[in-house]
Amino acid sequence: MTNETTLQEELKAEIEGKRFVRAAALAKSSALPLSEVKDLQEKALWQMAAVFRNAGGARMLCEQYGFSKKEVEDLLRRWAEEQQSKGDKKTLEPTYDHGTGKYLTFEEWLNQLFKHWDELTAS
Repeated sequence: MTNETTLQEELKAEIEGKRFVRAAALAKSSALPLSEVKDLQEKALWQMAAVFRNAGGARMLCEQYGFSKKEVEDLLRRWAEEQQSKGDKKTLEPTYDHGTGKYLTFEEWLNQLFKHWDELTAS
């Protein structure tokens, strides 16, 4: 078994396990086309922001992946619209936000993220 085969198997396992941050890192270090790496990075960013609601983590990934604030905002809003149109609204529903002490929909959380974007540390 070659290193390339092992890496591909590990990448497949990470994707199947929905561990997109790790999958994106593996993809970047492998021979995958840039479009596939970018797709995994976008999935990782969506997961960090929408599923985990981790503002600092989302900001860190943006810096690692080289996404601008505008690119991230457009991406997350587009993905939210896609989820809404698919009827997959679970990630968009209100979730408790420790910073505000309130339950926020994803849209409200996203507005808070970009309002405080420059205050978030990426490290």
